[in-house]
Amino acid sequence: MMNPPKPHRNRRKSNPNPDPTKHRRTRSGCYTCRSRRVKCDETRPLCERCKKGGRECVYPETSTSAKASRSTSSSTLNLSSHESPGSSSDESEEDLSQERLEAIPDEDEASEDSALNNDLSKYGMHQSSSTQFGVGQKSTVRHDSETPSLIQDKGASPTPSTEGSVGYGQYDTIAVLKTKKTRVPFSTNSDTLRSDWSHLPLDLQFYLTYFYENVTHLHYSLKFDAANFLQTTFLDAALRNEPLLYAVVGFSAFQRTLHTTEGRIQDFLQYYNKAVSLLLTSLKRGERHTNGTLLAILQLATVEEFLGDWMNLLGHQKAAFEILTELYTPETVMEDPLTRVILGWYMRFDVFAGLMGGFETVLSREWFSGSQEFFQDQVAKEPDVLDWKIESAIAQHRLVATDMSLLFVKRGKKELSDQQFMTENNAIARRIEEWKTMMDPALQDPRYLINDFPGARPLDPEDIVDPYMPGIIYHGPLWAMNVAMIDWYAIDMMHKYQTALTMQTQPSADLGAKAYATCQLFEAVEFWPGSPPGTVLACQASLGIACLFLPRDETHSMWARRKLATIESKGYIYPYTFRTKMADLFQDRSCMHWWLPNDENYPQIVRSIRKFVEERTSPAKTEPAEDLRDMKAIFASLKLDDGKPTLPSIEEGMTAAIHSGLAGRQEMYAEHKNLKGVDRHAGQEDSYQLGLDDGHEYWDRG
Repeated sequence: MMNPPKPHRNRRKSNPNPDPTKHRRTRSGCYTCRSRRVKCDETRPLCERCKKGGRECVYPETSTSAKASRSTSSSTLNLSSHESPGSSSDESEEDLSQERLEAIPDEDEASEDSALNNDLSKYGMHQSSSTQFGVGQKSTVRHDSETPSLIQDKGASPTPSTEGSVGYGQYDTIAVLKTKKTRVPFSTNSDTLRSDWSHLPLDLQFYLTYFYENVTHLHYSLKFDAANFLQTTFLDAALRNEPLLYAVVGFSAFQRTLHTTEGRIQDFLQYYNKAVSLLLTSLKRGERHTNGTLLAILQLATVEEFLGDWMNLLGHQKAAFEILTELYTPETVMEDPLTRVILGWYMRFDVFAGLMGGFETVLSREWFSGSQEFFQDQVAKEPDVLDWKIESAIAQHRLVATDMSLLFVKRGKKELSDQQFMTENNAIARRIEEWKTMMDPALQDPRYLINDFPGARPLDPEDIVDPYMPGIIYHGPLWAMNVAMIDWYAIDMMHKYQTALTMQTQPSADLGAKAYATCQLFEAVEFWPGSPPGTVLACQASLGIACLFLPRDETHSMWARRKLATIESKGYIYPYTFRTKMADLFQDRSCMHWWLPNDENYPQIVRSIRKFVEERTSPAKTEPAEDLRDMKAIFASLKLDDGKPTLPSIEEGMTAAIHSGLAGRQEMYAEHKNLKGVDRHAGQEDSYQLGLDDGHEYWDRG
């Protein structure tokens, strides 16, 4: 396996003169030469460099007003405007409109391109041409201040403190022009969709290419990506926003590090480090907040989730919330495909944190209800478009999970009487049930059911479910419904469990059966040969919930431990609290070190990442942060010893499961004796204080 190019060491050094001269460039040069940082001869309509290189040559248009500039093209997305970090905010308007990168002479265009292609070929890449892709035509127009400096600092950047928010400057609205939505196949490596990043340093090109070819929306736990957002619009946005660019490259390097024997933690930390530094610089200088800013923060939050650092994740979530609500309202955010993805991405963090920590979502309910209403309206307008129906089903998920969180929080605050709580709680239970029983037939089309698993591994005799049972998962356009169904089971289990704790009653009799059904679906999508990359990661949270309600014997414990090891070996580092609680659940403290005995399937890179996270994890500073760290909603009242079972037996649960059609292969579940362990009288004092430093010293050493 070839190693990626070294980070750019042969960069032009800055002028040591204490009073450096600014390198000004003409405002009339073409954008293509500007983005490549080469001199433009300004020949119109096609400059010599673009003509020789066969590139698209685009010159700035003279705009008479802001309105005119915002309506230049109906097929262009103005994603962000990000100034070069080294520029001063008090420069004149002329200075701000000029690029701040020194032009690099390019004596022999053909020789340069040939050499570049030769270098790229070493890493299995090639230089791509400018293409059209995504939901509209790829934007080739850059405003004068948009070209970022791609010169990487040699020194390491400090770890930011993301517990609070950095001050945000006044936002100047950037119109995101409506575009005609284009349906893109689920998986495609067609170069006709790819951005042109040939002007970037080789190491950035390498990791962008890796991202394009290997990372999917499922790595982000996003259930659906009809327009291939990550491979198109998202990467295009990264080329126009430097913090986002380095955040994406860092995440790509992180993913690649996990899949190569030579992977080192430094391979991705340097890019993550750079992204955080650039983002903080931008925010502290009061630069206007854009969609690119939001995407950069969400990408960094995703990295924090993978690192198991939920304290820093909360900090990023807070920053994203402030910018999201600054730029949009619940109505305007739904007007464009890009901002709908941003909202869905943010909502996923919000709902996840609320369910794990037992607190209400940060976004108000109207954002979630507005999203569902929008997709319902789209279904009514275009009833034959399957994508709208899938989006609507997912939006219903989010809304019911939000309402569930809000209800239990109100009950915990004693804002509701028993009768009020039961009335609202029963309504939520009906909505959860009806999500499945009243699902649109188009989302259950039997033509897309998978009935065989060609090439799959043999069934393990120690398996607790049969993942190869025909007709339990979908392929093709309904693949997203597999992940949605697994999440539906998790929401239902959480609701029944929280209801029992709140009302001091026994949990529902079918709770155990739903845990089995979840495990069966999880293993089916894990083992199906056609599953896209990231599938296991997208389902990990729901699996973790299901594991709590499985029988506590050696067979089930080892099955669960193997699955958790699989997930963590793919880079999703479980937080300290989760490992501690699950070790108690499995009655084996060795799980604190690793899930499997004798370090089986314990990659060296995962060990390094765990050590790094332990050294830089910040202690919780607020009550919500403590609740999330301790996964209060999951573990606060769950008895983890081997005491008397408080759940009904699986045999009882199977009766309800058969009638409701919940389990995939009910006869497999009836042999298991019972589920142990929910103690409704247990207190909430059993939290685990981390007491670790915030990791600044580690970053300073990096």
